[in-house]
Amino acid sequence: MTEQRPRRTQAQRRASTRARILACTAECLLESGYAATTVSAVQERAGLARGTVQHHFPTRAELLVAATTQVVDQRLEQFRREAELLPPGRDRLQSVVDLAWRDLNSPAFFTALDLWVAARTDAELRDRLVHEEQRVFTEMRRLYLEVLGEPYAADPRAELLVEFTIDLLTGLSMTAMLTGTLGEREAVVRRWKRALAVLVGQLPSDELLDGSPLPLTASAG
Repeated sequence: MTEQRPRRTQAQRRASTRARILACTAECLLESGYAATTVSAVQERAGLARGTVQHHFPTRAELLVAATTQVVDQRLEQFRREAELLPPGRDRLQSVVDLAWRDLNSPAFFTALDLWVAARTDAELRDRLVHEEQRVFTEMRRLYLEVLGEPYAADPRAELLVEFTIDLLTGLSMTAMLTGTLGEREAVVRRWKRALAVLVGQLPSDELLDGSPLPLTASAG
């Protein structure tokens, strides 16, 4: 005799529907961008009535920000997984640059960028997005410093260097998205790694423009 599954409660059905809506919204944002992620597009993808979507998320801004939270959480989890796979002997300062560069060239980052641009002229979206972006910025900085570990963590310059790295690579990703080739972008990343090595005393300043590869196991001075 086939065992019947217990019927889901109303709360469980509601949570399942909400999760489905958010998953479909996140997919739409990643695949098609902000402009194409309308309530109609989400309800069609989810196979739900428009009223069902709007029951959970009365406005488009609420829907998009809730989905962005999900994308952000996936982005943070991906960073954590990649950080755990770093070889133990590899220089952590260079590793943070590599991790940050991959993150800032990911679909999740470009989704965030799309929303930032839209929020410039959408007050409701901007108000709701500010808190979420503050959360991701705070958490990413914490993760970068955590990955650095010792001897960098004890260096009073570490937090500022992480800040510079994020700002530089964010700007590079945004501008190179339209104008730069992959080779040009990678060259800037290599130069920044060398600049960081000079700043922490791994290399003398006269080697700043040297094009040779940095040692993978360099330690802070």
